Amino acid sequence: MSERARRLLLTAALALAACGAPAPGRPPAPPRSPAPAMPTARSPAPAPRSQHDGVGATRAASAGGQGDPAARAGDDAAEPREQASPTACAIDMDCGYDPAGERCGADPRLNRQPPVTDQGIVCYCDAGACALLRVLPVPCEGDHDCAVAREPRPHPVRATRERPHEKGRPCRDLTMSTTCERTNICTLHRHTCPRR
Repeated sequence: MSERARRLLLTAALALAACGAPAPGRPPAPPRSPAPAMPTARSPAPAPRSQHDGVGATRAASAGGQGDPAARAGDDAAEPREQASPTACAIDMDCGYDPAGERCGADPRLNRQPPVTDQGIVCYCDAGACALLRVLPVPCEGDHDCAVAREPRPHPVRATRERPHEKGRPCRDLTMSTTCERTNICTLHRHTCPRR
């Protein structure tokens, strides 16, 4: 076979191989089976609607969205509700101050206030319920401007004719007295007296 014939055969073989035909002298390759198709996810078919579906939707809308009890319960749980602290008490020490609600209550977690000297808040037990007394500062120029008010709980007040400034000696004549301090505010003093 001449060199030219060999080149022609080689060119024909390459052309047939490029087209997918088997080369001369080789058996044809067995056909390949197609790859199995991947299953596709199907969206669920919509439920058949009955003639009553429209009526139910209309009733739920007219009821202001109250058709689903579970949804209503979820909405209620999402809204925090402020709970008032108990107020039942037996003594003053049972009562504490709630700054968030600006009131007195019997919850042990509330703030117990110290006795008032010049201004502040007094939580006390009145007729079995916690009550609030807010004591404002009393301006003064001298001790004669100040007096002691014992009701509902001891606190300083401005002296009047009906309630004059207290006179006497501590522990002998009185257990509480008031003075006008450098801040020009009446201040209450509780004297520690020996028991008789």
